[in-house]
Amino acid sequence: MAQGPGGGPGGRGGFGGQGGPGGGTDLFGLLNNESVQKEIEIVPSQMDDIRELNQEMRSSMGDMFRGMRDASEEERQEMFDKLRSAREDMEKDLSKILMPAQMQRLKQIQVQQQASGRGGLSITNGRIAEELGLSEDQIADLRDKAEELQTEMREKLAQLRKDADDELLKLLTPEQQKKWKEMVGEPFELQQQRGGFGGQAGPGGPGGQRGQRGQRGGQRGPGGNDGEI
Repeated sequence: MAQGPGGGPGGRGGFGGQGGPGGGTDLFGLLNNESVQKEIEIVPSQMDDIRELNQEMRSSMGDMFRGMRDASEEERQEMFDKLRSAREDMEKDLSKILMPAQMQRLKQIQVQQQASGRGGLSITNGRIAEELGLSEDQIADLRDKAEELQTEMREKLAQLRKDADDELLKLLTPEQQKKWKEMVGEPFELQQQRGGFGGQAGPGGPGGQRGQRGQRGGQRGPGGNDGEI
């Protein structure tokens, strides 16, 4: 079975891989995964055509992404519209290479991967929400419920962690347990903060530059289309 350049399944450096436009859940990123290739039964001749199409896409989209860094908000919106249009054109070209059943299965795998990253919130993703025909009220209700459930999950996980710790401590002698309690002291909940020492670190301060890169990387196109461009 043909394998995308750059290594094994899902490896970096392959076509549509983690380093290129879109990320690991775009269609090309998925096609770089050997298990996906086997699942949808890609043949070598199709893979050659896919590589060629991907190279064209990376070249055109790369220019758009490079110009986005210093663009205004209005220019960014225009670029996102162009990226969306380019993605749609790419899917049309890809559908000419893949059989209808292959394309359908590939999109199903894409939705599954998006769901594994965002859980139920993937339903509110702009493109998925549009295909499901969700109303604005439904999207708002889904996001509120997801936040509620995430809080509940965190509380349950915290309790499970405490129960596990208690079970482990039972294996210690009473003297060891007493020493452990002295070592940890009273419970303290550490509040997470952005930046480095002192909170709002400057661009050169510890954690400051990383925080800025994280904010830039966290920006998404209209509708929150994670990994879809």
